[in-house]
Amino acid sequence: MRSVMFIFLLITFISSGCTIRVSSKDEVIITSEQIKQAFAAYNIPLSDPQGLSPNNVFIRILNGVKPEVYAISEDKLISFYVYSSNQEAKKGLSEFENIPASFVMHSKNQIANILLFYIAEDASTNVRINEIVKGLLVTK
Repeated sequence: MRSVMFIFLLITFISSGCTIRVSSKDEVIITSEQIKQAFAAYNIPLSDPQGLSPNNVFIRILNGVKPEVYAISEDKLISFYVYSSNQEAKKGLSEFENIPASFVMHSKNQIANILLFYIAEDASTNVRINEIVKGLLVTK
């Protein structure tokens, strides 16, 4: 199943003209566009969220980066930060872990230079989100 997922994502990236950049230290750099394409490949539409509080912990600037935030449905959000490197993403995650957010159901993933949050009541059980994260990991 993983190899099929990898091939599907690879074909999606190639056919759309996007490439996965690799830095001089062989570090994978994933772009915002690649994340959006991965969601589209799973038929998960991303739309502008409505009525987000400016105090929402998932839209705060972390390590100098403002997230891209999308609604998946009325009560489900995806928030991701695109950093210049894996190390910068780790710093962003460390900064987030100092913010009290346990009162909100969410899952968090750091994939290469990306910090991704899924915010929903069933945050830990959404199979499609987990498959997207695994697919992005395969591209490493």
